[in-house]
Amino acid sequence: MKWQSLLLTGILIAAILAAGCTDEGPPGQPPNAISPIQPGQILYTMGEVTGDGIVGGTIDTITFTIGLAPGEKPVNMENISIVYADAIRTETLVPVKGYRGDPPEGGWGIVNVVNEIGNPNNRLEDKEQFVIRIDPKAPLVPRQFISIVVKTPYGTPLTIRRVSPPTIIKENNILAPL
Repeated sequence: MKWQSLLLTGILIAAILAAGCTDEGPPGQPPNAISPIQPGQILYTMGEVTGDGIVGGTIDTITFTIGLAPGEKPVNMENISIVYADAIRTETLVPVKGYRGDPPEGGWGIVNVVNEIGNPNNRLEDKEQFVIRIDPKAPLVPRQFISIVVKTPYGTPLTIRRVSPPTIIKENNILAPL
C-alpha cells in the first residue's frame, strides 16, 4: 500500500510539472510577438522590421507586420494614422489609395495580408496579420534611430523604435530593436 501511494504521488508531481512546460508565450501575449504588448495597446508587431534601399547607401522603404492584440475588437485600417520620426523630422504618412499597395514617398500601404478572414477588406481581425510598408520622405542612413507610431482610434498607440544597420544592403536590412 505504501509503494502505491508513492507511485501515485510521483505521477501527480510529474503531471503538474509537465503542465507548466509548453511553448506558449506569457499569458495574453501572442507567441510570435516581438515585444510585450503594453496595457491598452490594440496592435502589436511580429517578425522583423526590415528596410530596402541602395547598397552601401540609404534605406528608402520600411516593412513591418502587425497583428491584433488578444481579445481586442477588429480595427479598421482606414481609421489609423502612421507617424514616422527620425532625429531630424517627424511626418504623418498618407495611405495609398484603397490602402493596399506599395506607397509613394511620404506614404504607407498594406502590401500583404496573412491569414485573411473572409473577403479582402481593410479590417484587421483576429489571427490576421497586415504587412505594412512605409516610404518616408527622407531615407535612413546607417545607424539612424527611428520611431514609427501606429495610432488607432482608441487605445494605446503602437510605437516601434529601431536603429538602421551600420552597413546597408539592397533588401532585407534588419532594423534592430533598441
